[in-house]
Amino acid sequence: MHTRRELLAAAGFAASRLYASGSDFWNKKDPSEWSSQEIEQLTSKSPWAKEINASAPPDYSRRQGGGPRGMGGSIPGIGGIGGIGGGGMGGGRRGGGGGGQSNGVQSFKGTIRWESARPILEAMKSKIPDPLANHYVISVSGIPTSGSYRRSEDEDADLDRIKGVTFLEPKGKRDVQPGIVQTQPSSVGSVLFGFSKEILQLSEDDKEVLFTTTFGHLNLKAKFTLKDMMYRGELAV
Repeated sequence: MHTRRELLAAAGFAASRLYASGSDFWNKKDPSEWSSQEIEQLTSKSPWAKEINASAPPDYSRRQGGGPRGMGGSIPGIGGIGGIGGGGMGGGRRGGGGGGQSNGVQSFKGTIRWESARPILEAMKSKIPDPLANHYVISVSGIPTSGSYRRSEDEDADLDRIKGVTFLEPKGKRDVQPGIVQTQPSSVGSVLFGFSKEILQLSEDDKEVLFTTTFGHLNLKAKFTLKDMMYRGELAV
């Protein structure tokens, strides 16, 4: 007779095999066969989509006069690294997120997603806006551009500031900044960052790419592992 420990171990092994077999469904099934749950997984928690969780100290708003604007804060925010223990639930297909406030701490949950990747485009049944053609496009959704619940009076100014503090850095190479930053017309609360493919050419040999940005006082980042971003035998970025 099997011991209880052996049975539990066998059950755990079977479950892990089941997860592993379904974790890359995008390479095993045609996009037309993807279920709504699989699309949600692909667009919110996958090699191309990282959950983020960001929060601000409880006294930040008081020190900044009731509501932060721009980059002038002296107290840094805290951003979870997607895929490395960052918590929270992103926006999935709708690209939304959420926020909360407890004991004066502002917290936000969102998603950093590689929008220009072919599996994301096929899952969303969308295309990249024309100005972003020939760019790697990464989106941040669920996080207000001002980094505060307080609504920004000038979103364009916020985007200009964000552009100057956003970087895409392949492992072992110099980082690059986006040439284009704009809101996503089809998704409320989503910002698109376009990095020119002429300036940065990615390959599997780059191994990892780190995306970092700052929304108001919130530092946001996500690490993408390129070997996991293979789609139909090609790197999908």
